[in-house]
Amino acid sequence: MKILLIDPPFKRFTGFVNFYFPIGLTYLAGYLRARGYTDICIFDSDAVEKGMDIDFSDEYRRLEFYREGLNNSSHKVWQEIKNVVKKINPDVVGMTAMTTKFGSVLKTAEVIKKDNPDLIIIVGGPHPTLLPEQTLKAKQIDFVIRGEGEETFYELIKTIDEKKEYREIKGLSYRVNEKIIHNSSREFINKLDEIPLPARDLLMNQDKYISEDMGVIMTSRGCPFNCTYCCHMWQRKVRNRSVDNVIEEIRLVKQNYGTRQFEFKDDSFTLNRERIIDLCEKMVLEKLKINWGCSTRVDLLDEELILKMKKAGCNIIKLGIETGSERILKETKKGVTFSQMRKAAGWLNKHNIFWSGYFMGGLPSETYEDIIKTYKFMKELNPYYAGLGMYNPFPGTELFNQGVKLGLLHSEVDLSHFFRVNAKNYFFVNSEKRVANIDKETFDKVVSFMIKEFNNHNKQLKNILRRGWARKKVYLGDFSLFVQDLRKAVKWVFGSV
Repeated sequence: MKILLIDPPFKRFTGFVNFYFPIGLTYLAGYLRARGYTDICIFDSDAVEKGMDIDFSDEYRRLEFYREGLNNSSHKVWQEIKNVVKKINPDVVGMTAMTTKFGSVLKTAEVIKKDNPDLIIIVGGPHPTLLPEQTLKAKQIDFVIRGEGEETFYELIKTIDEKKEYREIKGLSYRVNEKIIHNSSREFINKLDEIPLPARDLLMNQDKYISEDMGVIMTSRGCPFNCTYCCHMWQRKVRNRSVDNVIEEIRLVKQNYGTRQFEFKDDSFTLNRERIIDLCEKMVLEKLKINWGCSTRVDLLDEELILKMKKAGCNIIKLGIETGSERILKETKKGVTFSQMRKAAGWLNKHNIFWSGYFMGGLPSETYEDIIKTYKFMKELNPYYAGLGMYNPFPGTELFNQGVKLGLLHSEVDLSHFFRVNAKNYFFVNSEKRVANIDKETFDKVVSFMIKEFNNHNKQLKNILRRGWARKKVYLGDFSLFVQDLRKAVKWVFGSV
């Protein structure tokens, strides 16, 4: 059986830089290959023609290019997908779907089915897990995999191959005579070490990736926290890979791709302090000589841990700060304090570890004063990089439900919605009314102010130089990465390469 896994296009349309590879699809491919299905290809649409822009200040405008691309059947990206399907001639196509790019999933399936009506299309990932009914309203999609995908996908492929019934496959949704059937949910895989390592070698267009792209690693799955803006398809249960298993993957990636800069993509990397200390000590003992970044929370850091991480090669830490307003912080139920944020920022600045602080604006009940407090708090913390995102509502979250109650959001939308509106406006009743307590004119002004000030902060020469200094060992190992970073920085600051 021939299997083609596709990560549909998104960044291609906007020109924004796209880091890394679709790790979920490589896990699926590795799992299938270990069980005898070896004719597998992974097509990452965004890797074909990678953007370079790292200036997200005009993200809303750029997302209009994405919407236009979805509605332009003659766009070259759709012809590329047609050509790949024709070349591979698969029996099954699998796709991953996030809410932001769900329109691209629908369009990709439509393009494929037009020329290959009998080809089986399977979709998994966060969006179909949360909204399987909506996903299966798209007639071009045959099956939805809910939740963790490896076991369900394998059992479905095996069942299709053997022409058997689907009703015993846990975690599967599908149609029977226009009726949507949801089989019982599947339990999580408890021993993550038993899952084969991601099959990076099955990615098409390998020459389009740089060594750093291949360096994304997940050492755990799940997050135990209750942030109201976040929804986890792995729920609140956390499962960890063993330290030795992680070390094995690092060695293989470094050996096969020359990767020196890695990124641990766990939701909260330092959740288990002793495990991370063990990992850091083994990285030093094994003389891996790599650099790496991670994402975590301010309440999961302390000065001793930060120093151990730095010694093991950590050169970037990403922290979700979200807001400078006490009221909004309580609404997010993040479970951290401003005191903890100040301490973490102080340690990281003291020890010269490049860190990114990520902030949000435009939450449903936010006021003008709340947003200004966020700006002032960003300046106080002084992160090396300050990321600002306008709140994007996702179904299944507490804040989404709050938005529905406030009359700001639709509880659900039809499929055409994903083609008609900007990706930042999904589910909004009126895109010009994003918050309950601020009128449009005031909101637009404060958002413009925030974008400008965050951009100015990030473009300060000292912050650009600090970013480069944090990556100096990476550049010494691969000078081409320095050249690429320099081109991105010049384009970001001056608007040209």
